[in-house]
Amino acid sequence: MAEQLLRALGDALRWARKRDGRSGATLASGAGVSQPTVSRVENGQRVSSVEAVEKLIAALPFSPSEAERLTSMAREAYAPLSENKRVDSGISIVPDSARKLVASAAKVRGFQSATIPTPLRIREYSATADTGPKSGVVWGKSLNDEGKSFEFVVNESALRTWPGSGAFMPSQLEHLLMLADRPNVSVGVIPSGVWLPVLPPHGFTVCDETGVLVETFTAEMTLTGSEHVTAYREAFDALSAVAVTGVDFRRVVEAVSADITRFIQGIH
Repeated sequence: MAEQLLRALGDALRWARKRDGRSGATLASGAGVSQPTVSRVENGQRVSSVEAVEKLIAALPFSPSEAERLTSMAREAYAPLSENKRVDSGISIVPDSARKLVASAAKVRGFQSATIPTPLRIREYSATADTGPKSGVVWGKSLNDEGKSFEFVVNESALRTWPGSGAFMPSQLEHLLMLADRPNVSVGVIPSGVWLPVLPPHGFTVCDETGVLVETFTAEMTLTGSEHVTAYREAFDALSAVAVTGVDFRRVVEAVSADITRFIQGIH
């Protein structure tokens, strides 16, 4: 139902914008949102908040009654999570739920303590490490969507451990540096010896304020209850606060890469 409402809402906003002779960029400027937000809404995709959709409705020449109808549609489309809890109490292991959650998210935040986050892995790392549940998420395509923003935090120990021989790790670390240069991707590392404000028992990925992805040895779960999302988002914020990014992130990664290269050369 929510997906149908989002598509109908997007069609209505696109039609009104074109009828008014405005570009997506012009509408974005007038509404005080980003141009990718306009694009996502018009394509029936979820954005970070219903308030952004309401701004777009208010910026277009709808009649008061039509604006009220569309606003009600938007609020209904962005409210179904509370209803989902009646079905699965906020926890789902349906294989396609993770893909849908990531596809609809405008902001994705992930933490890993012992491994490179799945979206940031090169092919060799994935091929060696892929012993858990199969994910339905096509992360490479998601990272290329500049309408989305991604934030990842890892412990330094995650950079210093690896599956298999580890011969691919210098390339994997170089890949991290390349991804961190993308305008829509932020990667931070918590250096060894830093006090951790929280101790997560596993890695996790927070998608907007909508849900959380958690991978276990046997299943990929999505948590959609507000109490779950709030707890994981607060945990991510606390971990992000002690992570280094930018130049300091590059310095740590380059030092780890040099250590690993010396180690690999020493055993051959």
